[in-house]
Amino acid sequence: MNFETIKTEIQLAAYFDGLELKKVASTGGGEYAGPCPFCGGRDRFRYQPANNIWLCRNCTAGQWRDVIDFVAKRDNLSIAEAAKKLSNGLPVTSNRPAVKAERPAYGPPPEDWQHEACEAVKECQNALYSEAGARALAYLQKRGFSLDTLQRFNIGYSNGYKSGSLWIPKGITIPAEIAGALWYVKIRTNTTPKYTLVKGSRPAALFNADSLLNAANSLITEGEFNAMIATQEFGDLIPVASMGGSASNRIDLATWGAYFLTKSLILAVYDDDNAGAAGAIALYEQLGERVKLAILPDKHDLNSYHQAGGSLRDWANSSLRFYRNG
Repeated sequence: MNFETIKTEIQLAAYFDGLELKKVASTGGGEYAGPCPFCGGRDRFRYQPANNIWLCRNCTAGQWRDVIDFVAKRDNLSIAEAAKKLSNGLPVTSNRPAVKAERPAYGPPPEDWQHEACEAVKECQNALYSEAGARALAYLQKRGFSLDTLQRFNIGYSNGYKSGSLWIPKGITIPAEIAGALWYVKIRTNTTPKYTLVKGSRPAALFNADSLLNAANSLITEGEFNAMIATQEFGDLIPVASMGGSASNRIDLATWGAYFLTKSLILAVYDDDNAGAAGAIALYEQLGERVKLAILPDKHDLNSYHQAGGSLRDWANSSLRFYRNG
């Protein structure tokens, strides 16, 4: 039984355990209100039977949640554990697409590659703020990135050129520097596929991993842009890293496990699709019950939610309260 089947076919009301709710609206299948079973608020809890969703103005900051979230909070379980409980022990992953195994990255690229790639990264940074990079810079600012954020992550622009022995394709350059080593340079292009890599890159790396060191909690998301906007908006609340833009990427624990040793809570923010569900489950399988799934409203990812005017900081605070008080 997959996540979507659980959300639509298993009725939330079956898990209310005597919760007394009163009907407060009749449109759209009706809405019911009453005391929250988690925080005790007298009229904070809302339930829509037609949509099989619930919220609490305090516990979820008014954001609608599903039956999996309810059972996870009620029983202090991870999302994967709650889903398995709801499906009566059937493997939650049985209907998900097969995850393609990534070649392990045992270390960064050779030093000569890093030297050439670092020079290219600097050149592309300069190009982003030149006339040639004006459209790319405008695009990035439209997506909500501040100049400080672009400079912090060494974002640049290539018009398509050769730097030493390396070909740097045309597009926005996204380097991943970790512990003083350059692991990869990704290019955001205007063609299909949207992303490509400078040849010789080692993409199975934890983007922005340095921010996780010595932190009690962490947030893992799909894609460098999502990690960047999250760091910009609420990086002081919880450090953010990314496994390079694909939910199917698995963390090589031999290389990156040390970055999670101190973590008591690991929030996973993946896209609301089968690949995202598979990625969250894979992360849970690797890192255990510390992994909790945090969901954005209306199928947004972090960057699109920010662009749509949503407050990422409010969302982060709500998600942290939800699991810390669970």
